[in-house]
Amino acid sequence: MFLADKIYRFYIAENPEKQELEQLSNIIINNNFDLYYSLKEILKLDLLYSEKSLNSIIYKNPLDLTISTNKLF
Repeated sequence: MFLADKIYRFYIAENPEKQELEQLSNIIINNNFDLYYSLKEILKLDLLYSEKSLNSIIYKNPLDLTISTNKLF
């Protein structure tokens, strides 16, 4: 559920519903926690292209991305 929540908040929207998190967590579990194959399946879901997802897109400008990546080093 933790990974499903993080993926949902990053790719879809800020406020996940329990049903949607369960769907994502089942995909992750069925792929034996291999995130590569899990993300390939998640990115194909209609949930990613739903009205909820498209209305809550959070854009980051290049400066925000630069600052957040420089914090790692």
